[in-house]
Amino acid sequence: MTELKSNSGRPLHSTVSDLCEQVRSGAIDRRGFLRAAAWLGVSVASASAFAGMSDQAFAQSETPVAGGKLRFACQIQELTDPMLSTWIEASNLYRNGLEFLTYVDADNITHPYLAKSWTPSEDLKVWDFELDERAKWSNGDPFTPEDVVYNIERWIAPDSQSSNKTAFSAVEKVEKTGDHSVRITLSRGVSSLPEQLYSYTCPMVHRNFAKDGGNWPANPIGTGPFKLVSYEVGRQAVFAKRDDYWGTPAHLDEIQYIDMGADVTTHLAALASGQIDVIYRASIIDYDLMKSLPNIEILKANPAHTLVMRMQVDTKPFDDIRVRKAIQLAADNKQMLDVAYRGEGVIGANFHVSPAQPDYHPLEPVARDVEKAKALLSEAGYKDGIDIELTLGNTQGKWEQDTAQVLQQNLAEAGIRLKLNVLPASQYWPVWDKVPFGLTYWAHRPLATMTLDLAYRSGGAWNESRFASKEFDAALDKAMASVDPAKRNEAMRDVEQILQDNAVMVQAFWPSRFSASAKTVRNFRLHPADYFRMDNVWLATA
Repeated sequence: MTELKSNSGRPLHSTVSDLCEQVRSGAIDRRGFLRAAAWLGVSVASASAFAGMSDQAFAQSETPVAGGKLRFACQIQELTDPMLSTWIEASNLYRNGLEFLTYVDADNITHPYLAKSWTPSEDLKVWDFELDERAKWSNGDPFTPEDVVYNIERWIAPDSQSSNKTAFSAVEKVEKTGDHSVRITLSRGVSSLPEQLYSYTCPMVHRNFAKDGGNWPANPIGTGPFKLVSYEVGRQAVFAKRDDYWGTPAHLDEIQYIDMGADVTTHLAALASGQIDVIYRASIIDYDLMKSLPNIEILKANPAHTLVMRMQVDTKPFDDIRVRKAIQLAADNKQMLDVAYRGEGVIGANFHVSPAQPDYHPLEPVARDVEKAKALLSEAGYKDGIDIELTLGNTQGKWEQDTAQVLQQNLAEAGIRLKLNVLPASQYWPVWDKVPFGLTYWAHRPLATMTLDLAYRSGGAWNESRFASKEFDAALDKAMASVDPAKRNEAMRDVEQILQDNAVMVQAFWPSRFSASAKTVRNFRLHPADYFRMDNVWLATA
């Protein structure tokens, strides 16, 4: 077969040819092909041409209108260093002024951004990135390889407190290789490195970020299409269009982010009355109200976000796998979905991988068996039942508590007396990874391996269950190193089975995602990870 080459003339990874054959034969679908090819540095247009497919780009039915001020209701949280962010809302603010090396769209396909191309070695351990030579910071400095080296070295530094330290733990070295080129060397193959670089904690900050105070709202230098005008925690943040932006200019003149509190009902009322144009998020509790309101567009998606009721496996009584299995066996995942979320979602199977994620491998769910749960408890020394406590914070709304209350009723049938410790959201997050039994909301990530790497790898930054297994780590490494969708899917079977067999969690369901906008808002697409780029959004005349 003729050697395929990138636009820069570099030979492409040999797997690209295999992927072309697979999509032609129907072994993988078009989206899976484009996603895998994009990891290997092939653009959507080039990948389509290599595979003999037409580039099915969607033409806009309307011509965008320049100008206007868009008002977006969301929390305005404390923000200093983007790499330390724990809330996606904050990332959607700095996403206007800061940019990433790559961009992952709403279909989970990776595209060039500050990096205009990349080429991996055959073993996926060495990645060469070519930067867009046009990119400039808002202070006039060029965006350079030094910026990239600075950011990645900061993420993985020994004293780093960022979740990136775990996510990029395979990085051994990052170095400048030319005026506009960077090389990242890994200790193990990671096929999805370009996709991981769009994680919300990975925006590129200026190489003098720390020297200039390490506080982005106080010194908002960025490469993005908007500039930060004002930032008031708990009130409002305003961004204005940059006339000197290096790329394609944004359509909107201004974006006003308005903090209207936690009550989504208030957000929806403001949207219906024309006071705002977009809300960040709604839940099933708000769905009936949304359907009754005029002048709004309801947005719905099925991302891989979920509630995880995890047990710390090194803390009594959860250090006994029989207790953990008894809790899983007594839980009724379907009932939790039906009662707490009105059936709007997909039932989970207790291994934190969603059918919406391309690396999902279907496993048989854990069948409910109350009698077996009782027997396991008795065997573990709790013949009269057991008292445990679940801590939660309703961080996404009362449906979290509704889910916990169904679990409470389920467990009672097996003699497990569950007390609910409901904290305000602001009090839950400081203890979310410290309580023995906690209910935590986990946001969508395009690949399950990205979530599992943070949440269950031994010593991971966000490993709230304290699960540690060399077998699991090795299986996850194998899955992360696989580009071929079919091979990766098979590798994930072992990853998922280890988690399920160890009864680390009750992960009951994958809820549908709801939001809403004014009907005048155009090209605002509900991104599964809630990563909202606003440069292509525009306002139609009423």
